[in-house]
Amino acid sequence: MKKIAILIGLILLLTSCNLPRAKVDPSIAVATNVAFQLTNAPTATAIPDLNQGISSVTTPEPINSEEPAAPTELPTEVPTETPTATAEPTPVPSTDDPATRLGEASKVEEFNQATGAWSYEDDWFIVNISGGQMHFYSKGTPYWNSWYTTKPEIKNFYLEAVLSMVNCAGKDRIGLAFRNTDNQFYIVGLTCDGTVGMNRYTAENRVVEVLAYQPSDKLNPTNQENRIGVLANDSDFQIYVNGHLVAQVSDHSLPDAGTYGFVSMSTGTVNMETSIETLRYWILP
Repeated sequence: MKKIAILIGLILLLTSCNLPRAKVDPSIAVATNVAFQLTNAPTATAIPDLNQGISSVTTPEPINSEEPAAPTELPTEVPTETPTATAEPTPVPSTDDPATRLGEASKVEEFNQATGAWSYEDDWFIVNISGGQMHFYSKGTPYWNSWYTTKPEIKNFYLEAVLSMVNCAGKDRIGLAFRNTDNQFYIVGLTCDGTVGMNRYTAENRVVEVLAYQPSDKLNPTNQENRIGVLANDSDFQIYVNGHLVAQVSDHSLPDAGTYGFVSMSTGTVNMETSIETLRYWILP
């Protein structure tokens, strides 16, 4: 009788170890891995001068060299008109902004309701939707890259997200992932301490620097909303912050169309969180 009870117990234990896991939509590529930074990265092109050669000079007020002579006769007072106050000019949106000049977006994700898409959890990160936002958490394994991308596969486009880094520190990074094929993709990243740059994730789980991370005066504090975008046109890439072109670079490594989404990396911050308000893209003509 004891032998039968032990046998039944073993069967139940083995069955419980093989319970079916939640299925992920096959159109979605989800993966995580720790990556090694390469120091021998290709040299990136310089960030363009956003002032386009224009400088400002303050003209000093003129100084009188001597007191004027007193008049012999008092001048007749002439009435003068009171100047009329004029309204301050309305700020003009940047003509660089692709979101303005490309017209209606090809696709918009506003995360208004929880669905099977954009929902995932494993040992390293969590993606969920609540309160009209998508929340992307890296659980805290240092330098572990977690990404979530979705179809369709796109090649030449302008892709942007409105996001804020709610809980982060230092070089914690959130990024737009794009042209993902076989877990090789580009990253346009934003770090918690306020720098923007571009990387390439390789099949060998390495992160290659394509464009060095640099600060930008176009960035809001990273715990506030920023609009981060990339315009990809064959091997040419332009990076935008809040509608302003801040950097550009060329790279020929990943020429094909691929899926798009996000990649997150914590440098050790537990439950590093990014909240994403909107994700949208425009297919280039």
